Amino acid sequence: MAQPSARFIMEKMDQLTKPIDVQTQLKMTLISSKGNKERRRSRELISIEKKYEDGKFKSKSLLRFSQPKEIMGTGFLTWDRLGSESDDQWLYLPALKKVKRIRTKEKGRSFMGTDFSYEDLSGRDLDADEYELMGEDIIHGADCYKVKANPIEKGSHYSSRIVWVDKKYSLMKRVEFFNKKGTMFKILDIPDHVKNGDYWTATKMIMKNLKNNHRTEMVVLKVDYDQDLKNNVFTESFLKRN
Repeated sequence: MAQPSARFIMEKMDQLTKPIDVQTQLKMTLISSKGNKERRRSRELISIEKKYEDGKFKSKSLLRFSQPKEIMGTGFLTWDRLGSESDDQWLYLPALKKVKRIRTKEKGRSFMGTDFSYEDLSGRDLDADEYELMGEDIIHGADCYKVKANPIEKGSHYSSRIVWVDKKYSLMKRVEFFNKKGTMFKILDIPDHVKNGDYWTATKMIMKNLKNNHRTEMVVLKVDYDQDLKNNVFTESFLKRN
């Protein structure tokens, strides 16, 4: 049987049935390792996202931290644009009562001390990369295709990514990130997915920074789909509400 093209594999993953909107309660743990010792810091947050596909936006999303007290109310808003136009992102810091717009050159920076960059929290348009099939591998017990994604334009902070896509369900199971020097420096693992009705949800994500021996784990505590979220939730004025 002939292997599918790399582009076809990525298209199938992109075409998975998604809810119009989704609200997720998450526990985030920041873990730093030194020798045999681990230091853990926990946070809780709500993530809400709504699909648009109105010709201008693909989706809009809002993250808001509820725990611990020192970052409670901190919010992060993303407008994921269709096509090659750069996405819009804003960070709200309650202590300063100020909304800061994230500029394109800042998108490679760490989001709130985590191993996710601002760019990682933004959607990636299918046409933003060229794809190459690298082979097959087993990751987290799943037979996967290995696809290399090379950015077409210079906007990305990565020189390339290698994506593991589950052959059976077209789910992303791992991503390796390479810096501008071509060195792998981060790995995102997505070991667990659950299916609720037509929708798949990644219930655990682990982003590892290979340079500083630090990782960020995100675990889903609760998820709700298709709640008819209003558009005004995804605005700067709503971002400022605690």
